Amino acid sequence: MAQPHSTNAQRLQNELTDEQKADLAEAFRLLDAEGVNSIQAKDLKVALRALGYEPQKDRVKKIISDIDKESMSNTILADDFEKIMKAKLFEYDNGEEMAYAFPLFSQGNEFISLDDLKRVAQDIGENLNDDVLEEMIREADILDHDGRISREEFFRIMRRDQGNDDS
Repeated sequence: MAQPHSTNAQRLQNELTDEQKADLAEAFRLLDAEGVNSIQAKDLKVALRALGYEPQKDRVKKIISDIDKESMSNTILADDFEKIMKAKLFEYDNGEEMAYAFPLFSQGNEFISLDDLKRVAQDIGENLNDDVLEEMIREADILDHDGRISREEFFRIMRRDQGNDDS
């Protein structure tokens, strides 16, 4: 029997296509105007903006300091750039998207029920038995343990699957 959490995590952690890799390499080359095979913090911010993110200055500094611990040069190499951009491309910590997704699961109700999960699984062509779906609810039902998934529980489980759970 498949583990629901690992299945979700595997689906969310996608690999870049060859085209995406080529696009990121081209973006890095354009940002590396001096041809020194590294880019500055301000360049990373430009790249993140191109993906539609408005990164906070402190967040960009943290990303760079986490990667550039040893040299402290405040620069990023091509491989690190690809890792950062890949993480952003597949990040699912977008509150607006999750707010849009919740009613699709709950059919406009305040909670996602077992029947809702059955319907969604069927709609996307997943053949999951009740035991698996019930386990998914148990895993997500972390706040009130009422056998349903609230909006807050849904947001928490979606963030946790990306390693961004604040709790």
